[in-house]
Amino acid sequence: MTIGDSDEGSRAKRALKTVARALFGQYRFNRIYRSGTTDLELAQAPGVSIQRLESLPSGSIEDPELLGRLWYGGHDATGYGLFLNGNLVATCWFWGPQRFNDHLLWVLGKSEAMLVDVVTASRYRGKGLAPLLIRSASAKMRQMGWNPLYAYIWHTHHASYHAFEKAGWAQIAWVIEVRPLGMRRPFRLCWRTRR
Repeated sequence: MTIGDSDEGSRAKRALKTVARALFGQYRFNRIYRSGTTDLELAQAPGVSIQRLESLPSGSIEDPELLGRLWYGGHDATGYGLFLNGNLVATCWFWGPQRFNDHLLWVLGKSEAMLVDVVTASRYRGKGLAPLLIRSASAKMRQMGWNPLYAYIWHTHHASYHAFEKAGWAQIAWVIEVRPLGMRRPFRLCWRTRR
């Protein structure tokens, strides 16, 4: 393949995306995952602790990306942090049914929760910390009576769905939502891959 071929392919891909956006409007295409592990006791790696994010001392979050995720907290939200040698390096946030209010995407029951955000500080990515955080935080949520737990992941976000699968979660559905030709109400299609 020559450089010119690559440029033509990129232009064609951009043109196809433009046409699709014009026809289908804003869209969502998500994988739905459910926690599958039942173990409540988890071994921690040396120097790692998983703690609930209830109140953090000022200045304890140095990474701006993690600091920017604190808005996920609040009413009907539970957050967990992964601390490596005392430094917060990853966070995840669960929302209960009062806070997670996206009935087109997924409807939560009374004791169910949605893991709505997980992030690892960029310099700590690729070290297997996200699956450890997801698995440990999920076990702690189940201990508090939240079960089952769900997560939605953008269909092409490979790092996220691999982290969930390593943490023992399984994909149970696909959800696609489109607004063809500017429709006010979106068209939604959900198909389950397992019960």
